[in-house]
Amino acid sequence: MAKSYIIVGAGGLARELFHNLREKCARAARPGETPAECLGFLDDVKVITTGGYPPIIGTVKGHAPRTDCDYFLGVGIPEVRRRVALLFKGSENLFPAWHWLWDNAALARRGIAVGAGSLIEQGQVSCDAEIGRFALVSGMIGHDVRIGDYCEIAPGAAVSGGVVLEEGVHMGACSTIAPGVRVGAWSKISAGSAVMKDVPPCSFVVGVPGKVYEDFFVPPDGE
Repeated sequence: MAKSYIIVGAGGLARELFHNLREKCARAARPGETPAECLGFLDDVKVITTGGYPPIIGTVKGHAPRTDCDYFLGVGIPEVRRRVALLFKGSENLFPAWHWLWDNAALARRGIAVGAGSLIEQGQVSCDAEIGRFALVSGMIGHDVRIGDYCEIAPGAAVSGGVVLEEGVHMGACSTIAPGVRVGAWSKISAGSAVMKDVPPCSFVVGVPGKVYEDFFVPPDGE
């Protein structure tokens, strides 16, 4: 029998993740094998869901991680992903890296490394790319790209070859980054913007070409 799993979060992204996982697990099951089952959601806020979803089985804070199942992080926004992931410090190995478009062997042949807890929901990843822990990728990733922990790349976003995204960078929908650019930690790129030059940490980028507003955000926990 395939391994069961728990989704951390219970909002829209978590429910989307549930549907994707259920379909993926059904396709992966061998003939006669029961597909992996979702045991439920973890969330600290009561979220109303319609019928057809597993129950909310507890809260994130105070949850004792189970070693008999996998966990998937179903929350968005890099700062929130980091805060929730830190509640599982020491148990990151319970969060597998998950890829929708290719299996692990295909990713290995392409020279792609994906950290624990990261999700590639859609889009494409070229070759020789490195994706950190607990990142959420739904865009186009070029060759030799380095994506830090907790980054979020929204649908339609495009990261050109040789780009480096430091920890916690958020790319809005349909934004783009030119080749070789480095984006500092915890910066945010607004939807539809084009980043043409390096961006300092904690900046906000908006427009085409992107205008950089430095020191726009404070790093999480004042770090």
